Amino acid sequence: MLMHSVRKCIFGVLFGLLTCPTLSFAVSEALAIEPVESSPVIVWNREITRFRADYEDFTVAQRAKGAIERILEIPSGKAEYKIEAIDGSLGQYSGAWIRVNDKNIFGILKQDIDSESGETFEQLKQTTVDNLKAWLDIRSEQEKWPLILKGIGVSLIAFLAYGLILITSIRYGGSWLNKHAYQISNDTSKPIIIGDVNVKPYLISLEIGLFKILIWGLGLVLAYILATFVLSQFPYSEPWGTQLSTFLFELFQEFGLAIIAATPNLFTVLVIYLLTSLFVRVVTAFFRSAESGIFQSVWLQPETARATRRMVVVLVWIFALVVSYPYIPGSSSEAFKGISVFLGLMLSLGSAGMVGQVVGGLVVVYSRAFRTGEYVKIGEYEGFIREIGVLSTKMSTLKHEEITIPNAVLVGTTTVNYSRHTEGGSAVMSTTITIGYDTPWRQVHSLLLLAAERTAHIIQDPAPRVMQRALSDFYVEYQLLFRMPNPEQRYLILSELHAQIQDAFNEYGVQIMSPHFETQPDEAVVVPKSDWRKPPSRL
Repeated sequence: MLMHSVRKCIFGVLFGLLTCPTLSFAVSEALAIEPVESSPVIVWNREITRFRADYEDFTVAQRAKGAIERILEIPSGKAEYKIEAIDGSLGQYSGAWIRVNDKNIFGILKQDIDSESGETFEQLKQTTVDNLKAWLDIRSEQEKWPLILKGIGVSLIAFLAYGLILITSIRYGGSWLNKHAYQISNDTSKPIIIGDVNVKPYLISLEIGLFKILIWGLGLVLAYILATFVLSQFPYSEPWGTQLSTFLFELFQEFGLAIIAATPNLFTVLVIYLLTSLFVRVVTAFFRSAESGIFQSVWLQPETARATRRMVVVLVWIFALVVSYPYIPGSSSEAFKGISVFLGLMLSLGSAGMVGQVVGGLVVVYSRAFRTGEYVKIGEYEGFIREIGVLSTKMSTLKHEEITIPNAVLVGTTTVNYSRHTEGGSAVMSTTITIGYDTPWRQVHSLLLLAAERTAHIIQDPAPRVMQRALSDFYVEYQLLFRMPNPEQRYLILSELHAQIQDAFNEYGVQIMSPHFETQPDEAVVVPKSDWRKPPSRL
């Protein structure tokens, strides 16, 4: 028992951590103990070796920490180091001592080999010796002041060059961009029209944004290269610089290989796009001929051709997107699938109202309740139809107001079309007046027709006419029907007509104010037969 305690104490000194320098051994192959997670022995950002097996009460992390402490305690300043791996065993543990100048530094065990990669114990020993020798050489180089001063000087020069390039790029690039954008924006002779919209200002903004991204992207790339270069100037940080340069190289290599691998699929997508564009042009030309009246068909009217064209074009592009989706690079990746699910969720949540608007737009278009340019009254609004869109209809009033009515609302609203059934381009209008029973109806008819004759812009052929719409409790309701050439002048003509009616009734002494009796009059409110044809009656 005493001998076992002494032997454990000796190995505790050799393999201990924290306050005790360590020498690490793993369990022998005969014990076949399951290895735990590996722990690297890293000194000055360089991996010397890697432990994969525990030793008695010491974990791989504790073994690695003890080995690092013992390596850092190796005296510096020597011109040459004698580094060797000496096989050894103690009881049930077998492995090798890593010695520097005949002094044990740490130990490696046969269970520390990487069995998955097929590494042998001899290879592990040789790799460990080589890595330790390389670190000792690097430490000797790091202690040389000329090398340090050279690294500092080269790094300062690199920093100055980076700052100069970045400031010059931002200054002159921004100046050129502002001048270029100003010249393009002032050149109004070459607008870029897509549909009915001039997209030139948006393209200028996009160009400015892309140029700024290019400048800042160039700055970030140069900063990355600068960091890689500066870190590579000092032995201590050289592994970091190597990792950065390797990462950048592997990144560009991965991008290049991905582009090469995706070239056939990109070519397929390009072919699908070109074929779809050609088909869309043919479809657009066909429907535009229907819009202009060149092509006439019973099933395709000019007023429905535009909406049909848009719907067919959208469906064609959706079909092309579905066909080309499997060939889009990255379409099978989890990120692409996540974006697709997110977009689908957004469309699902926001499409309820949109579908209603679209269906409403189709109902409006294919019911042909009105066409672009017609003068209509929709609810409380009255004006010209300027545009019948997929989601809404735009109306321009006589007050130069533009009113946008959602198609879903439009479907449930009564619409009056003043332009649809006009003869010779004229529209039928009317005005209503109420006169008491004590005024001869023939005289009222004649006065209203006289006022219509005196009003400009009222068409006299066919002649206006008067109708008695109701015999109310206190008065008779007369309606004057007439034609006018332009429905948009309705309010102006009505205003002049009302003035002429007042003048005509005043001229012949007829009271326009409608009576309302509070008590029964003493005499009957009738018109004597002798007064039935008072002037200017011609009936």
